[in-house]
Amino acid sequence: METTETKGPAAELVDRLWRAYAPFQRGRSTDRDLAAMLAILVLAGFVESASEPGDELVKRWTRAVTEAPLGHSPLRDLRAALQVAARHERFPARAVEHLQSVFSDDDARGELPWAAAFLSALQQPPTAAEAGLEEVGGLLLERYAEESSAPTGEYYTPRALTRLLAEAVSPQPGDRVLDPSCGTGGFLVAAAQHIAEQGHAGDASFEGYAMDHRNPQLAMLNLAAHGIDQPLVRASDPGALFRSLGNGVADFVLCNPPFNQRVQGLEHLGWPFGPPPESNANFAWLQLAWSRLSGKGKAALIMPSGAASARGREGEIRREMLIEGALLAVVALPANLFSHTTVPVHLWLLARDKSRHMPTGETDSVLFIDASRLGMQVPRQARVLGPAERERIISRFHAWLRSPRATADEPGFSRSVAYKEILENDGCPLDPRLYVLPAQERPAAALDTRRLLDELARGAERTAEATPRLGKSFDLSERAAHSEAETPRVPLRRIVEGTVEGVFEAPAPGLLLAGPSGSLIRADHYVDAGGVPVVMPKDLTGSGFSTADIRRVSERQAMELERFRLRDGDIVLARRGELGRAAVVRGEQHGWVCGTGCFLLRPTAGLDADYFAAYLRGREARTWLESHSTGSMNMKTISLRVLGDLPVALPDLATQQAIADTMAQLDAHEHLLREQLDLTRRIRQGALSGGIIAPS
Repeated sequence: METTETKGPAAELVDRLWRAYAPFQRGRSTDRDLAAMLAILVLAGFVESASEPGDELVKRWTRAVTEAPLGHSPLRDLRAALQVAARHERFPARAVEHLQSVFSDDDARGELPWAAAFLSALQQPPTAAEAGLEEVGGLLLERYAEESSAPTGEYYTPRALTRLLAEAVSPQPGDRVLDPSCGTGGFLVAAAQHIAEQGHAGDASFEGYAMDHRNPQLAMLNLAAHGIDQPLVRASDPGALFRSLGNGVADFVLCNPPFNQRVQGLEHLGWPFGPPPESNANFAWLQLAWSRLSGKGKAALIMPSGAASARGREGEIRREMLIEGALLAVVALPANLFSHTTVPVHLWLLARDKSRHMPTGETDSVLFIDASRLGMQVPRQARVLGPAERERIISRFHAWLRSPRATADEPGFSRSVAYKEILENDGCPLDPRLYVLPAQERPAAALDTRRLLDELARGAERTAEATPRLGKSFDLSERAAHSEAETPRVPLRRIVEGTVEGVFEAPAPGLLLAGPSGSLIRADHYVDAGGVPVVMPKDLTGSGFSTADIRRVSERQAMELERFRLRDGDIVLARRGELGRAAVVRGEQHGWVCGTGCFLLRPTAGLDADYFAAYLRGREARTWLESHSTGSMNMKTISLRVLGDLPVALPDLATQQAIADTMAQLDAHEHLLREQLDLTRRIRQGALSGGIIAPS
């Protein structure tokens, strides 16, 4: 969320509504909650703003509002109010199919238990009308996407990105806007808001297709909450859309399609730039968007960064798109823009007829913008592109459209590149980082030597402060361990089973299993970008996980490997190679998949995960594992049976935790020392290159 855009009455109201709703999330299906919330907002806004909403509607709404604070379910009255409102010619959601089912309470899933609290919270000042119904609806949808555990079916695109795409292509009153993978309707909303700033949005038409069949109703309600009258949103699937590439009537296409999905039956369709591979539909979506454009049309699509450099058939399609003049610009955006993935993405800007948007004789180039370093990120939240950063991207693109030759390149940010230069590169890559020239900088040593020395001094102070704490922690662990008469060595299998006498008060079995076999997770299951990380032995570091070269599978494939999904507090162990490698799963890795070359341990209540991981990395456990391994010296392997026989030093839980704390402090201490060593080396490298002796 953008701090500058969420302060004020709308944010205050959304916070209040969320506090009313949140206690009812756990233990129930919440997949229809968001549609019900938006329906309540639309109904509230209509009752407050309509000049003549009708006596029956007011009666039903008033009774629901009055009885909600008393704990009575308002669903019956809300359902009746919606039925009445839907007959009113000015009710914004009258086109929503099966509208009354939003508040249905007679199906197997039961009522919406949060409705009374939500409705009560909505009546406190500021109300939805006072705070601005459009902003409240947008913020509530954003909050739900960030904090709810229930998926919305298709990925939610943050409002900063939907605005960026809409402002880049700049639809105008009377235009036709299409999103072929509309999800909750965010791009259509952004386009309508942009058009409204230029004139009256009612003259424009909005069409969307939802890949998840639950989403048309949700998207329509979201559009209604933003005052968009009579949009057309239907359920579809990629295969059906690709088999009907388009009639070329959309003035603008805005889309964030599913990345790297597999779609069959693409070979014999009439692709304008060549058939895409069945294993990856990225270029099917790009060609669909281009095909749906009218002669003056422009399209803006979010693509995984890998689409800009993928080889084979995809490279051939990129080449044809370039030669045929379909491509206007590619913008490299930062990583971490989405809450569901850290993968960096690109913005592709297309035109059906490039000559309609650029000066004569200046259409043989592409604008590349490297915005990968823009944005602001706070811990545990997605990165956000602020208004000024969006404006920087958009103004550069629009200036280039007006006159590519008169728009100077900006080192480190943008560059206009002729087709010839792009075509000379093998595979016709379109990654902006390959073309944007680096910013000219003075030698780093000349600028940073004094700063590095100051950092070195501060690091030495932190190390000196940490050393006494480490000593105290070590003493505490030593006393706790020596207080026991003898530390037993217990086979890991018995610990997992919860059958160690005197340790477990009641049976509390854990879990120990080997990662999926090769038949469950094959090489063709891995995807180039996005998806769910799969942990292999190479990804286990000294005390955590490395994502530098981690492989990934699609969310759908991960769901088929559910028993191997990681939970917070699990331990992942290497079963081959350098034995003894282990890492504890934290919140960041929750939901990842244990890979083929690893074991997954879910500890029992009597075993501290951090202690056990530290014990595995110690000499005693590593020596035992190596002596019981099979295979070559370079690729030692242990079986699940052997791991179950591993004797584990098992002090009481309090002692385990004390030892784990000491090990964590040792890891932190080592990290501080390594930082100081790295700083020292950097100072040495720069000392005679401008740090001490000035450059010539």
